[in-house]
Amino acid sequence: MRRIGIVMKREYREIRQTAAFRIIIIVAAAVAIAASVAISITLHRQSWLGEKMATPLLRLFVSMVLYFVPLFIIITFIGAFGNLQVVREKVNGNIECLLATPLTPRALWLGKSLAIFLPAYFTSVVAAVIVALVMNLAAIVPATGDFVLPVPALVLGLAVNPLLFLGLLLFMIMFALANNPDIALAPLFLLGFGLMIGAPIGLMTGVIDFTSWSFVFWYLAGTVVALAIVLVLSRLLTSQHIVLSSKGS
Repeated sequence: MRRIGIVMKREYREIRQTAAFRIIIIVAAAVAIAASVAISITLHRQSWLGEKMATPLLRLFVSMVLYFVPLFIIITFIGAFGNLQVVREKVNGNIECLLATPLTPRALWLGKSLAIFLPAYFTSVVAAVIVALVMNLAAIVPATGDFVLPVPALVLGLAVNPLLFLGLLLFMIMFALANNPDIALAPLFLLGFGLMIGAPIGLMTGVIDFTSWSFVFWYLAGTVVALAIVLVLSRLLTSQHIVLSSKGS
């Protein structure tokens, strides 16, 4: 754990100093503010807002915020940093120097992954919670007297789905270390944009229900399977594979 922490702190320090990191934080803040204001104003203008029959619709709106706001921010972080650090270190030869130290391939892999995921997760949670709170306090509570926060959607959006993307990031960093970093981003586009497009379609057709514990359970089951596969594949991550890939072999 100490070696992982060393790598994580080093990687995070380098990521935090980049212009991309600052831009993403600013964009995340802008998205949270804009979404909070726009959704609250839109809800205020709806004549049905104070009706009891509107509760399922309000639960849907809040659940979509809890799912898509973190999804957008985490995808942005992973897209910006998912392979950048590995590419730089392979080009300048730092990977081989790091492997000559007591650091293990697993420590490099986990440290690099957590340095990206933890700030992404923290930022996404803060942004999603702000939007959900403003929606409730500015529009929903005054009109209905109820605070709408579906627990299944909360668990899905702030725990299960980020865990799925942690697994994706782990796979990407592992692939970038042992293979070609240039194509390590491909899984992100396949899964990320697949969810961004497929989830709304599923919601409209009734196939997906963010407020259902059953859906959360199956989503979690798929996430656990994906993480298990990544952990099994991580056994193939060796110093030899990393060095050979950095030499273009």
